[in-house]
Amino acid sequence: MSRKLVLHGLIVVCFTLLAWTWMVRDSLCELHIKQGMTEIAAVLSYEIKS
Repeated sequence: MSRKLVLHGLIVVCFTLLAWTWMVRDSLCELHIKQGMTEIAAVLSYEIKS
């Protein structure tokens, strides 16, 4: 597999995650992705302004 193909795949995955996060940003608090021995966690920290 060429490096160019891997780079394009990684870019597509990153943009997909960014778009998905933007669409569900009001309800997203925590995201965990586990694949084999790898775990990716994203936590949204926010404060409610009154």
